[in-house]
Amino acid sequence: MNKLIIALLSFLAITAVSCSDDDEPKKPANAISLNMTIGDSETTIGGSDVFVNASNNFTSYNCGIADLGRKGSFDKNPNLSQLAQEIAVTPGNFYQIVLANKVQKVAGERALPVNTNYYNVYVDSWIYDKDKDIAGVKVSYTECYPEIKQLPEWDGQVSGTHQNDGYGKGKATFTFAKGCHIDNNVDAYFTDGYHNLTDELEFEIKENQIVITYPYISSHQPDVRLLIRYESVYTRVSLDFE
Repeated sequence: MNKLIIALLSFLAITAVSCSDDDEPKKPANAISLNMTIGDSETTIGGSDVFVNASNNFTSYNCGIADLGRKGSFDKNPNLSQLAQEIAVTPGNFYQIVLANKVQKVAGERALPVNTNYYNVYVDSWIYDKDKDIAGVKVSYTECYPEIKQLPEWDGQVSGTHQNDGYGKGKATFTFAKGCHIDNNVDAYFTDGYHNLTDELEFEIKENQIVITYPYISSHQPDVRLLIRYESVYTRVSLDFE
């Protein structure tokens, strides 16, 4: 009898977990619901060109699509490790859609600019016709912008520590939030706008810190711009040498 009760309780526990796993996520107020017909290239998600083709796949000519499975959300920041232009539609899964020409390799990994929109998409269910064949799919999506507190705003100015070595060179150190990665492509000019300093800079990057040694001229300061990445998002900053 006890064994029967234990078996029954175990079955109920498994059933409860299964039902919980199948629960639909809570949709935010800004989520948009959309019915997409199979093979209809005119019905697309948001401002993207993503539609559902005759093979029951999300497809696009201009966007990258990522399947996040059950681990996505309506406000998830970009995850660009696996992007494709065609990917299977699976009810219960989250997807992300980004404009492909906005994705850039920064500090060795793909990243999207902080000021660029993208879409988080949830597939609610299939739509069936009267013959019980799949005719379309119900989706919900939100238009998002990355929310990364660790990164400065786009084209923001960042201050550092500075010193003049007394031998015609200055040295500046700039430190960013933990987890940030600095791209080694550095653009640099004097503030007069005519003298390119890129080839004259000496710089050392250690994870989230860059130390720059530059020719020192009292009447002009360097104008240096960097790309900084955190996870799959990046920003562009100007360095303050004053």
